[in-house]
Amino acid sequence: MAVFASIDLGTNTVRLLVVESNKKGFKPLHSNQVITRLGEGLSNNGVLIDKAMERTISIVLNFKDEASKYNPSAIWVVATSAVREAKNRSAFIEKIKRVTGLQLEVIPWEEEARMTLLGVFSGNLPLSLLNKEGSKGRTIIFDIGGGSTEYVFTENEKLINSVGTDLGVVHLSEKYIKKDPVNDEELKALENVIADKIKNVKDEINTAFSIPHSALLIGTAGTVTTLAALDLNLYPYAPKKINGYILKLKNVKKLLDRFKKMPLKERRNIPALEKGREDLIIPGAVIVIKTMEIFGFDSMIVSDYGLREGIILAKMSSFI
Repeated sequence: MAVFASIDLGTNTVRLLVVESNKKGFKPLHSNQVITRLGEGLSNNGVLIDKAMERTISIVLNFKDEASKYNPSAIWVVATSAVREAKNRSAFIEKIKRVTGLQLEVIPWEEEARMTLLGVFSGNLPLSLLNKEGSKGRTIIFDIGGGSTEYVFTENEKLINSVGTDLGVVHLSEKYIKKDPVNDEELKALENVIADKIKNVKDEINTAFSIPHSALLIGTAGTVTTLAALDLNLYPYAPKKINGYILKLKNVKKLLDRFKKMPLKERRNIPALEKGREDLIIPGAVIVIKTMEIFGFDSMIVSDYGLREGIILAKMSSFI
């Protein structure tokens, strides 16, 4: 069986996955992730700053070395929102190639949504949840990133439609949160901006996709999995306990109420809150809360699977 690796270059986090292909899809061999905040300052000046690029390229080089121990047939490196938006994206792509020898592919948000869907449904979420009576097999998957949030609407695991937004937790944190801890005025402005954009998503999709009360909401990526870990008070992180976890709206609201009163230095001392997310957890929690409220869900399913698994599945099918 062939071995493949994917490196997901996000606005906040770089993720590595090494797998062995098999008849069912793949078997994970190794994974890792590091917060590099590639999109630091991007919303202010439109370019990737030198120190953020250097941090990220260093981790990509380390991940290449980790993956190479498994003798992969291919290592696919995919970038999303930060590199999509950056005026100096070409220079960054060239530098990645020069330093690591790897070709960086920048994917549009539509492809990011499609790959995320593939990844989420490869994650063996509890079938009893996905076959909920009366759901018509309909799900909303949302992927909160550092630079964007994508909403994917599916029926029987097939893509019906997708909507991309610029709701990225790095951008939102830099633009709206100046006080430590966040004050009520800042938080209200943040909530209003996020709510307006999610209402636009719902309005855009309503004509093509009815959402029955029994539909399912699935959240993926670091913000959602971190909120699940915090709700469980889980440390160290355990993917098997997170994947398929039911996260309740009232519990996310409690977490936000707790964190908005804390200065950053206190949040850094919470074991279940991954270092580097202490400022991002505020806008991240607001996106989750507003998504659940606006689409009418009091609970959601957490997926530990997402884009990096989707990259493997999408690329592997054309490689073999």
